[in-house]
Amino acid sequence: MSKEAIAEIRRAEEEAKRIVAKANESAKAMILSAEKKAAELRAEAEKSTGEELKKTLDAMRTKSDALIKKSLADAEAEADELKAKADLKTLSAVKKIVWEIIEA
Repeated sequence: MSKEAIAEIRRAEEEAKRIVAKANESAKAMILSAEKKAAELRAEAEKSTGEELKKTLDAMRTKSDALIKKSLADAEAEADELKAKADLKTLSAVKKIVWEIIEA
């Protein structure tokens, strides 16, 4: 081979090394950029999911509080009704006892 051909090959090899190095740098930069973007997207997704879960939890708390209040109101109404019935039966029993005492 001639000196010129060998020099041309060396220049081509050096150029190839520079191209590979530049490609590696570009690839590293692209990977870093992609990792940064992925981290941002993950953080945004976590924030969004957290907000949605908080809204769902708040709605569930509100609904359960309403159910508890309704259950308490129903139980109180039933207790009042039972007490009123018991009072009537007690009054009726007292009247019977009093009449039995008077008639005896």
